[in-house]
Amino acid sequence: MFYKLVIFILFLYLFLKKNKEAFQNNLLNIYDEPLQICKQDNMSNGSWDNKGKCSELDGGVHQICIKNISNNTKDFSNQTGQSDWSNKRNNDNHCVCLGAWSLYNTKIKDNKNNILKCDAIPKNALSKKYISKFSQGWNKWNGLELDDQIVNGVEALMNNCYKNNQQSIKLKNNFCEFSKDIKSLNNSKLYKNLCN
Repeated sequence: MFYKLVIFILFLYLFLKKNKEAFQNNLLNIYDEPLQICKQDNMSNGSWDNKGKCSELDGGVHQICIKNISNNTKDFSNQTGQSDWSNKRNNDNHCVCLGAWSLYNTKIKDNKNNILKCDAIPKNALSKKYISKFSQGWNKWNGLELDDQIVNGVEALMNNCYKNNQQSIKLKNNFCEFSKDIKSLNNSKLYKNLCN
């Protein structure tokens, strides 16, 4: 009986491991295409999963892939109430949470484009489940929040990733679909321009 239990547990472990890898390989990005990796070459840990993706599969909440975080978003971690880790990332990419991304964009408002690796952002980042990750959603994240920062974060993501091309039609549809039931987003100028 003991050997049967051990064999069953081993079989279950291998089955779950295989299915997790299959699930991970089939994740979609915000363009409804296969999710790309955020990690490039020999980059050190950047809050991605073991495949280098901002997938949230390993329990994290870091789904926004910022390219070269130390140069493209100066003082990102300091501006969002964290230690000075981002300025020490050299030329590395990094997966960040929507709360930090939103707070940063609300404070800085520099409207830089081309700082996100958009094909490495999972479709789940534009979902009601992710937006409301905590009891008050990403508008209440670390005690440093500003009013309706989530709108600034989502709009900054869209400004970086929406290029008015064929690929972006899926992004637009994903944005409009999830924003329609979130009052702060469906009252925004971006929603009215793209979705009405």
